[in-house]
Amino acid sequence: MFDHPIVDVALGLIFFFLVMSLLVSAVQEWISSFLGLRSSNLHTGVERLLGSPLAKQVYEHPIIKNLAKDRQRPSYIEPETLSAVVLEVISQQKLGKSYVSLTQQEVSNLVANIPNDDLKQVASAFVVNTTEAANELKEAMADWFDQGMDRISGWYKRRIKKILIVIAAFATITTNASAIHMVEELWKNDALRVEITAQAMVAVNIENAVTLMEPNFDSLKILPIGWETKDLSGMAKEISDNGIWKTVLGWIITVAAISLGAPFWFDLLGKVAQLKGVGGKRQKPGETK
Repeated sequence: MFDHPIVDVALGLIFFFLVMSLLVSAVQEWISSFLGLRSSNLHTGVERLLGSPLAKQVYEHPIIKNLAKDRQRPSYIEPETLSAVVLEVISQQKLGKSYVSLTQQEVSNLVANIPNDDLKQVASAFVVNTTEAANELKEAMADWFDQGMDRISGWYKRRIKKILIVIAAFATITTNASAIHMVEELWKNDALRVEITAQAMVAVNIENAVTLMEPNFDSLKILPIGWETKDLSGMAKEISDNGIWKTVLGWIITVAAISLGAPFWFDLLGKVAQLKGVGGKRQKPGETK
């Protein structure tokens, strides 16, 4: 449809951002898993919702403990599960019986015995005068916990965003991955542009390529990035020769692009590929035309 070097340069640049995003995301996921960031973030959020003493008792309950392995904390708890365990812990401790067998009056007593004042006020608003008071309270509390989980998820995403930017900056500088240099090389080097465009077409014609493309350093071999020398003085000279501000600006653009995430660049890759009259319907792995 529109076969022009500008389109190929755009495809190559987007593919570059996609590959870098995949690599940075893989490192970020490894760090998050190694440090247990998801589970620690969830634990902090649950403590804010329940208060530290009650949260400790909830996490010691067998149902919650069995959600994780090797004495680790779970990285996710279903709101319905959290609601049931919270009510069960309080009911067993204060009333000596399971919350599922409580009468309406006993449910009111249960709420009155909640140790956290904020949680008590919330639960009080959910008490109903019916024979299903206990179940109604559990479901209402589950909905409230679900809203809380959304906030907790938001905290995690903002925290991960900061970590992702730091990793992106480190990866960009250590590989000298300048977006400006990438555009210049793609524009003047026809062979390189054709090779990278071909790789981009492979990605755009595979359904769910973001998950299928394994992030590894081999993906970077065809890209015109890297330092000509590993010596710091040599790197400084290379930056000076290319222009300090030009190099730094290229790095900043790369970091900003990587922070948008691989799914963003994969979607954009498909849209730009349509300008060349390709990339319409993506193939599934192993599918033939």
